Amino acid sequence: MRSGYSFSLLLMLWMGMMVSVATAADSNRFQKNGNGTVLDTQTGLMWQASDSYHELKKGMNWYDALEYVNQKNADKFAGYSDWRLPTMDELNALWDSSRPLASKDGEPIGLPEAFEGGGSYYLWSRDERNLDHAWYFGLGQSEDYFNLKDLGDLDQGVRMVREQKP
Repeated sequence: MRSGYSFSLLLMLWMGMMVSVATAADSNRFQKNGNGTVLDTQTGLMWQASDSYHELKKGMNWYDALEYVNQKNADKFAGYSDWRLPTMDELNALWDSSRPLASKDGEPIGLPEAFEGGGSYYLWSRDERNLDHAWYFGLGQSEDYFNLKDLGDLDQGVRMVREQKP
């Protein structure tokens, strides 16, 4: 019985260390800009710190996601007008299961702490599957899905991205 307790304690300590190491690495890689954006210094991508669910309190379909980005560009969100939907590869590159943020429903979403928690679990990408379908990313388990473009039945949201230019 004692060895089982010791093993459990060691496992918890090791997992805590791994989260601390991941958090320290994230703080160097992901920099909050103070204007609602986060810079990924590894890829050079600038991300919206929150997602559309934070602002609108509802999910959206893919066409609405495009309109959301267009409106943010017209409004020059954070001083820029070249925001876009991310690719599936870009969304996958953000995800790490050891990261502590949670969705609006309290589910772990694997995003760095520089981003805001409490948003959508599913995020639309710009990647289309065919004329009627587009891909979206499930943050909880690094899940790739596609859906009809005119459906937003899982409270899909948008986390915009742009290339940081010198």
